[in-house]
Amino acid sequence: MDTVFHSLNDARDILSCATVCSSWRYSSSAVYSSKFVPLLFVSHPSSAADKETQFSDHFRVLSLDNLVFSGNDQRWICGSTGGCLLTLNVSFHFEVSLHNPFTNTVVSLPPLISFEDVQRLLQFQAISPHSGALTLIKEFVKKAVASKSLLDSDWVVLIIYSTDGGKLGFCRRGDKQWTGLESADHIDDIVFCNGVFLAMDRTGVIYQCELNPNDPKAVPLCTASPFRYDPCKKYFAESDNGKLWVVLQKLDVSEDFDFTTYFEIYEFNSETKEWTTVRSLRGKALFLSPQGRCVAVLAGEAGTGGFVKDDSIYFIDGSPSLGPLNLSVFEWESKQVKKLLHQSRYCSLMFWVTPADVLQR
Repeated sequence: MDTVFHSLNDARDILSCATVCSSWRYSSSAVYSSKFVPLLFVSHPSSAADKETQFSDHFRVLSLDNLVFSGNDQRWICGSTGGCLLTLNVSFHFEVSLHNPFTNTVVSLPPLISFEDVQRLLQFQAISPHSGALTLIKEFVKKAVASKSLLDSDWVVLIIYSTDGGKLGFCRRGDKQWTGLESADHIDDIVFCNGVFLAMDRTGVIYQCELNPNDPKAVPLCTASPFRYDPCKKYFAESDNGKLWVVLQKLDVSEDFDFTTYFEIYEFNSETKEWTTVRSLRGKALFLSPQGRCVAVLAGEAGTGGFVKDDSIYFIDGSPSLGPLNLSVFEWESKQVKKLLHQSRYCSLMFWVTPADVLQR
């Protein structure tokens, strides 16, 4: 069976095999993780594209042109988790779904109207139709992370939400509304790693999220860290063997733009609760994006086509609300940054999509 899976060179074929049964899912998981890199989602490509398009470095690109939604729904893409795209129906009640672009299956989540913040925005929109409240609702969910494969019956989805600072909310299969975690706010990133939900706030404090529906809470896991109070952008990232990284994106701020200068990476030891500096990527390529899963993969394998550079960080630079986004690569040894893709449109999202349904074993 492994030999057959290794002979497949289209990621969609392996993803289809993963849905057959648990044994096929296990085998296809090992093949996918060794052969393929994440896909790049670009909501509005700058140039005309076919249903699948490739740019100079041959990444497979997904866009809105690839997606088919039922009915006449107007969907806003908010991010990615578990290989699915988080979508928002931009009309009352603002239904939220996870849409699998490979199989076109859809998992419904509670609508945003269950949040009091959204209800207040709608009241403000009624009073002042040109207030921009609908735009704020589009950007209400900052990131989503699923606990495990959405094929399993007991999945949980954790989100960062709010218009005035990152708050945490979650839902389980069958929930009609979101449940909030009041014990943490100003959250910058979340991850599901080694069976645990973790969150990180702007000051660098790490929380373990205990999502008991009767007593949900975020418990500080690690308050002392080398990056505590560092104002730079921080990401959770997953490396091999379940290792958790925190990646610091250092910025040289000018009057007009943010220019990336370099990255620092720290690895967390869950037993000692200590951090060590990662001084080498050890042949890996790290993929970073605010709305998608951040993961390190071994460069140079068959599915990468030879174009993914080892000891490099592929990252999304910029903010869709402030200006066009760039895809760039940071070379770890030379500390040089090379721009790979530039978006000319404002409010165009760009993030990595990792089919984690087959990666979670």
